[in-house]
Amino acid sequence: VLMRMMKESDNLFAESMFYQVAAAEGQRPARASHARNAVKRMIQKVGLAPSSYKIADGSGLSLYNYVSAELETRLVRFAWRNANIYEYLRPTLPVAAVDGTLKNRMAKTTAAGNVAAKTGTLTAISSLAGYCTAANGHELAFAIINQGVLRNQDGRAFQDLVCRAMTE
Repeated sequence: VLMRMMKESDNLFAESMFYQVAAAEGQRPARASHARNAVKRMIQKVGLAPSSYKIADGSGLSLYNYVSAELETRLVRFAWRNANIYEYLRPTLPVAAVDGTLKNRMAKTTAAGNVAAKTGTLTAISSLAGYCTAANGHELAFAIINQGVLRNQDGRAFQDLVCRAMTE
């Protein structure tokens, strides 16, 4: 489920997983409000105020989701620091110039095969969050959110440039 959800950005799977989070905590029937509460606890766990963010759904398709690049970076850092999460998350992330939603991006650059990240796309919003290895061998956690882009391909081009800069 995670592989398809993350690699191919399958929103139906993501929405189902959102409700599974609530069900896994014993909430029956599982409701979006229960899943939102679980997400709020995670936001607090990474050191941020849950009241500063709004989670409307599990797929990220709602225009009522309000998150930040700081939150996304803290979440991927949290996963990296917790092997029991990272070992399951890392293989599911699309890899630049290799597979998933990044298959056709960053080819023939230092980012190819080196950036593993989840994409997010809505009208006028393009995002990328995940990991890469810098030239000095350090693994970096990052998140980039481009808002108000007339063409999402412009946001993706900017993200690709930043990834190249991080890996050179």
